[in-house]
Amino acid sequence: MASLPFEWFLLLLRVVFIFLLYFFLFQVIRVILREMQSYARGSQAVRAAEPSGHLIVKAPGNSGLRPGARLELEPVTVIGRHPRATIRIDDSFVSGEHAQVTWTEDGWWVTDLGSTNGTRVNGKRVMVPTGLRYGDVIQIGDVELQLAP
Repeated sequence: MASLPFEWFLLLLRVVFIFLLYFFLFQVIRVILREMQSYARGSQAVRAAEPSGHLIVKAPGNSGLRPGARLELEPVTVIGRHPRATIRIDDSFVSGEHAQVTWTEDGWWVTDLGSTNGTRVNGKRVMVPTGLRYGDVIQIGDVELQLAP
């Protein structure tokens, strides 16, 4: 290196610096593309696992619902008498926020929200979050709702 003139040494340093800069940019672009591909694959999996389901009124009780009426489910659905409930059931045996039906990766789950009269799935009282299958009947007060795809 001592035999190289100073100008050549600076030129060599500039070339190395530019090479490292372009190499760094190449690596950044490669990582970004890999992350975008990974995100695209992940969003396709999420779309495949999107919640689909609704509740069909089997027995309306005194709620004023029609038998056979179809109630759409959201990923988090609160069922109750309160006006802000996702599915509003106007029945004296239904609490303001009676039960919650939730979608997870594992499917639909129902949770009793501390209601006075309790929530039942296929006749069994719900004490902890309970997994649901299509065809299961959820009883809220006198109202019976069947989970359907």
